[in-house]
Amino acid sequence: MTSRLSVALATCNAWPDLDEDGPVLRQALADEGVTTTILAWDDPGADWSTFDLVLLRTTWDWWDRHEEFLAWTRRVPRLANTAEVVAWNTDKSYLREFERAGVPVVPTTWLVPGDTLSDPGGTFVVKPSVSAGARDTAAYVGGDPAAGAHVDRLLAAGRTVMVQPYLDQVDTLGETAVLVFDGKVSHAAVKSAVLTPGAGTPALGSWQVAPREASAQEVSFALRVVEGRDLLYARVDLLPTADGPVLIELEVTEPSLFLQHSPASAARLARAVRARAQRPSARRPSVRRRSAP
Repeated sequence: MTSRLSVALATCNAWPDLDEDGPVLRQALADEGVTTTILAWDDPGADWSTFDLVLLRTTWDWWDRHEEFLAWTRRVPRLANTAEVVAWNTDKSYLREFERAGVPVVPTTWLVPGDTLSDPGGTFVVKPSVSAGARDTAAYVGGDPAAGAHVDRLLAAGRTVMVQPYLDQVDTLGETAVLVFDGKVSHAAVKSAVLTPGAGTPALGSWQVAPREASAQEVSFALRVVEGRDLLYARVDLLPTADGPVLIELEVTEPSLFLQHSPASAARLARAVRARAQRPSARRPSVRRRSAP
């Protein structure tokens, strides 16, 4: 008889019950014969080697403990997505790789400690390259001295800073989030604008989300972004423009997956999780029992 698969859902102490995706995902996994356990990633008593797969979910304190978090991911035997992917994805410098590959991205000026902000004029966004959920991110109108102070504060802390134009389409069209599970597009959603010039850093999760039907062009774009990457799950955040989609971010660490906005999406993800947990390289090593003498 085949043993029941066991998957750990990694979170943090501030999110002990996961986010709104949690209940629907756990039910879908149960329907697939998968037992789930919620554990904080830094739980000292957790034995991650006992699970067929460890699925990153609401580990939403890593940005204050980045190196510690990355060290933990390297110790987890069967992590999805992998430690290598997480290390790459938790620093938005990966956008340079996409730009070099010809993928349209939001134009970005990169600043490192020792640099100073040259006011770009217009309306622009300042954010650190290591962050999530718009943390330490704000929009400014050219000439606002608060922008320079923001940049200086981040650089003084040894952080890389991104300066990007504020694209007005986000106010009228919103960001399209295309969800891809195991290389196949599952569903899409639209996220409202979260930044207001001069209003400072927004609260985590202050945006609104609604279902959206991704266009054929957006689906093709999302698949291009994830092509060649062995990802269990991905959220491709893009902005529709007159010239086609522009990549904002590729979220493959711990993104909200907006499962409640597409009725069949949790089942699709659960099937992908089960398949990944059943991979020979992802299964727990079998225990050989000695024969009785």
